[in-house]
Amino acid sequence: MAPARDGRPGQVIATGRDYDDGPVYVADSLTSLLRQYLELLERGAYETDDDYISLRLPGCDNGTRQIIGGIPEEVPPALQAIHVNDATGTVDLGPLTAAPGLRRLHLNRSTTADLTPLRDLPVESVRVALTGGDLTALAGHPHLASLDLNTTAPADLTPLRSAPNLHGLDLSGAETADLTVLADLANLRYLALGRQQWTTLLDHGKVPPAPAAVRLAGDDVTFDDALALASRVGLDTGDALRVAGSL
Repeated sequence: MAPARDGRPGQVIATGRDYDDGPVYVADSLTSLLRQYLELLERGAYETDDDYISLRLPGCDNGTRQIIGGIPEEVPPALQAIHVNDATGTVDLGPLTAAPGLRRLHLNRSTTADLTPLRDLPVESVRVALTGGDLTALAGHPHLASLDLNTTAPADLTPLRSAPNLHGLDLSGAETADLTVLADLANLRYLALGRQQWTTLLDHGKVPPAPAAVRLAGDDVTFDDALALASRVGLDTGDALRVAGSL
């Protein structure tokens, strides 16, 4: 896998299904990792349970990296991801500025009124329901890669033009003032919209120039509807497959 910012080829990371702390940097190479494990074994820094050996890794308690629930009164500085679920009232994102390494913010069935606290955070993945439609805080955001937006009022998408790494956008739950702004998002690779939103964009000829995947959101969408949309935006549907299930 290609290393992200501050990474290096050959590095070892911990990630995967059911691994809630990942992805986490482990070592700069497999050689370094094995050397560290051998040193721990030689020092007796391990515990055994039948045939299983558990190494006592130094500094393994780096604080809470992920929170699922609500924003705590005291936000741990090591926090990298937070999922706020079913919050009552409007969520204040201000306390998150205490986590300078925050990468993911997902508000699930929860709303916020102000994205300003995200301006100076390195968030890459954002899912929010926004009361109003002010996206000014995301203008020029250097790290934002994915935005899933719901709104209660028409949003001005203009600030997204200057987000250089925005590759994924889901506006299927948002009201927008002018969808044709999307034509200026040259780096956008994934776009999800509702049926009427796609109709508006296609009728104006303002589809982003380089989509790799598109989604037609809606409970009544058929496979044929999806194929027709993909064809209209210029994607090859010759080998299209319909896949159902879960990962």
